[in-house]
Amino acid sequence: MAQSVVYADLKFAAGPSSTVPDDDDSPYENVPLGPVTAEPSPGPWTRRWRVPKALLAASLLLLLLVVAVVALGACYWQVTRSLQDTTREHTAEQGRLSQELRAREQSLEQTQLELAWAREELQRAWQEGNITQKELESRNAALAHTQQELAMLQEEMQVVQGKLNTSESTVSRLRACVNTDCCPRGWVLFRSKCLYISVTKKTWQESQQDCAGKSALLLVQ
Repeated sequence: MAQSVVYADLKFAAGPSSTVPDDDDSPYENVPLGPVTAEPSPGPWTRRWRVPKALLAASLLLLLLVVAVVALGACYWQVTRSLQDTTREHTAEQGRLSQELRAREQSLEQTQLELAWAREELQRAWQEGNITQKELESRNAALAHTQQELAMLQEEMQVVQGKLNTSESTVSRLRACVNTDCCPRGWVLFRSKCLYISVTKKTWQESQQDCAGKSALLLVQ
């Protein structure tokens, strides 16, 4: 479609330093010469509206801005939706972690109570073990003392048994002597000697006088 060209007749004042006109500074465009067909002037019903380039550029810029705003709005909506989903997931995860933390805290408290009870039981058992150990040591000491006393008693028994054996042998010899009438009546034979055993308690002088009256000597150990 043919478009009309509008030419502006502009005049520029030449600077003081410029004296020769320059082709680049000409207010007229270089248009090739040729036959120009005269376009008929449009009638009142065939007049066309011409949109200025600045308005077209502004419209395009506004359209681009609207598209950008819509795109940014869509991105913002997507980001907001994603942020809301992430927030809900984070809240749910935080609730789950909070429940798990409370459960673990309760389990830890229960474990601490059981540990304290076990420590008390161990302390009581240790004290009872110490008391039992002390009692055992005391009984062992008493047993050792009793064993020593028993050993002493056994030694004394052996001595008494030896004396008893000696007395039995002496009595046996005395009985043999009495049966043979080797000593006077009331006297006993001991190691080839006749002894008189008085049953009356007397002093040494009285015993010596009694022995002298029986024509005997007082026996001195």
